[in-house]
Amino acid sequence: MALPTFETQAMATKAHRKIRAKSVRAMLGYAFYRFGQRIETAAQRIGKTVLRVNEAFTSKTASWTSEIKQIGGAKTITSNGITVDLDINGARGVFLRTLVDTPSLRNRCTCVAYCEFL
Repeated sequence: MALPTFETQAMATKAHRKIRAKSVRAMLGYAFYRFGQRIETAAQRIGKTVLRVNEAFTSKTASWTSEIKQIGGAKTITSNGITVDLDINGARGVFLRTLVDTPSLRNRCTCVAYCEFL
């Protein structure tokens, strides 16, 4: 299972954000940490592995060309004539990054050959 790393401190310290904003205060809470701990504990109980993955640039990088696009408020990403929903592209980007960052998974994953052609 791939679980994103949450750099909440970095998200909250952007220059234009105010710490008093409700959403920023929520990001700084321990909810993300507790959620991750619960997932890891449950995975250990059933013998599964949880990998922490950095999801930086996964939504704005076209996963089939590795081209970084400025997406703004768009719901889709287009590169080389192919248009894909941002959520699908982001999920695929996280999956591919997990495979690259964890070489032992490449040997166990049956869908790698298929993903190389997408």
